[in-house]
Amino acid sequence: MYSTINCKTIESVIPDSNHTMEADHGIKLYKIELSKLQDLVPDLMGLLSHSECNRANRYHFTKDKNRFVICRALLKFLLAKHIVVDIGEINLKVDINKKPYLPSHPSVFFNVSHAEAYALIAIGKSQIGIDIEFINRGFNYDDILKHVFNQKEINTITVHSDKHLSFYKFWTRKEAVVKAVGKGIDDNISKIHVLDGLHSLPSSLFSNYKVITILSFQLNPDYIGALSVTEDLSNLEKITLLPAPTREQLKLLF
Repeated sequence: MYSTINCKTIESVIPDSNHTMEADHGIKLYKIELSKLQDLVPDLMGLLSHSECNRANRYHFTKDKNRFVICRALLKFLLAKHIVVDIGEINLKVDINKKPYLPSHPSVFFNVSHAEAYALIAIGKSQIGIDIEFINRGFNYDDILKHVFNQKEINTITVHSDKHLSFYKFWTRKEAVVKAVGKGIDDNISKIHVLDGLHSLPSSLFSNYKVITILSFQLNPDYIGALSVTEDLSNLEKITLLPAPTREQLKLLF
């Protein structure tokens, strides 16, 4: 059996003050600037479960702990808002692939990614994966190319006028799709083709999902993201980067 994979690049849009916060084709994508919420971490800890607090406290570096607390607290806030329940009713579990899910609402799908200064939270109506990367132009990726990419992808990166942008574009696509279908990075990662266009690939690579869409977008010149869903979004031309909850909204929960 084969799956159809559609890869394309779309525009990311920052909403104006009149934006209604509606979903783009059923997808809500939130952009979080982590530094703006650092001082709220002690209060945000109060929104986490006992096990989530224990996980936070196991982080060796404070910045990693703070990032986890911010992302998990905001994820629970946004899920509660999405399904219209109290945040205390959001109890996350993890499946056998360690992917979080919401047992009380199995048809609500979500994913989180972070890199340096930013995090993204995606909520949708099908399996969803999100990845964001800082475009580190000093990173030497030569040694990992052959382990992650197929020859056509390597050739495309090599001849691109902005090689690092091309590298991270393809990297985020692969990360996003394996997160969407609940599989980790493994020896099959180079078999997942992510050049722009349609690909027909063995369904076993994608947990037997038949249709996959992978969308690339840039937050700004230094950050690139990819969104993957197990549905056809070939008509989507742009994605709105919704703002994170405000400090005032969050403080109402403390």
